[in-house]
Amino acid sequence: MSERKSYLQMMSEGFRMMKHAKQLNHETKLRQWMFSIRHESDWQVILHTERLKWIGPMTNQFIIEPLSVQIGSLQLTRHLETNEVRLKIDEEWGIESKVVCDDQEWERFVTSLIQMKGE
Repeated sequence: MSERKSYLQMMSEGFRMMKHAKQLNHETKLRQWMFSIRHESDWQVILHTERLKWIGPMTNQFIIEPLSVQIGSLQLTRHLETNEVRLKIDEEWGIESKVVCDDQEWERFVTSLIQMKGE
């Protein structure tokens, strides 16, 4: 019986380790915005700024396009004419902000998200 118990304990520990291995924690930065993105079965983003920490709900929506990124209610849109990146979070109170970044900064940011997502 003790052999069976130790076997079950080992299986339980193995499953627990596999669950932790599936989690993907990634951080990427665009100017003063720091994005911590976690992935288990769904995606979750945490936004850190100088004055704000916003934790998004779990979502299965993670869309990366050349001029926009959307993770649940968080949306980033880049405007080529002004080099502005606008951050908008659609929630009850909502958050809007913007930064100016050049093509290289935006490309690095999008590339890091694509690599993290595994596309």
